[in-house]
Amino acid sequence: MNADIQVVQVNDPCVKRLTEAGYVVVGESWGARLRLSDPPNLTVLNAAVVAATDQGFLIEELDDSWAPQVTALEALNHVDYPFTPATSVPHRDECDVLELWKSGCRLFGAITDGQLVAVSVISLTATRAETEFTSVYRSYRRKGLAVAVKAASVTALAHDGVRIFGTGGAQVNTGSIRMNEHLGYAIEERWLSLTVPQ
Repeated sequence: MNADIQVVQVNDPCVKRLTEAGYVVVGESWGARLRLSDPPNLTVLNAAVVAATDQGFLIEELDDSWAPQVTALEALNHVDYPFTPATSVPHRDECDVLELWKSGCRLFGAITDGQLVAVSVISLTATRAETEFTSVYRSYRRKGLAVAVKAASVTALAHDGVRIFGTGGAQVNTGSIRMNEHLGYAIEERWLSLTVPQ
């Protein structure tokens, strides 16, 4: 792919200028925010966790002893992440995964019989908490686990006083969009990735 990638918001006037110059859209992505009241209403978030625990899954925060299982989960799921130039997901080895904890990220997982089957990673910036990624083993998808582990991460940080949460992804990942909307996120930004065809 051409290294000249321009990532611009959908409503940016330069989209017209770029397309007139021969650029074409090669990816669409979005950013969403969850803005909690103070005190926060966590009813929907708590219900998402309960729905998973009612199926027998343990939803809890993970310490770095889970790094090998997080690494294995990410290795298997890497091919399933939708790609856009603005939302590419790196291959993570165990050192990369351990760095998540060292850099202050918090990880929340869904566990069954000692096996990690879903994980959501959240970090804290100066203005909000930001989901880094959420990942579920293919055979455990469509059980509400993505929404459960993400809800657990939001709830934990809400208890710490965080009120604004961010997330995002590829426009083609409609499942992710629906999951985030269920938790109360609203899409506030849409982005286009454009390049000149080779």
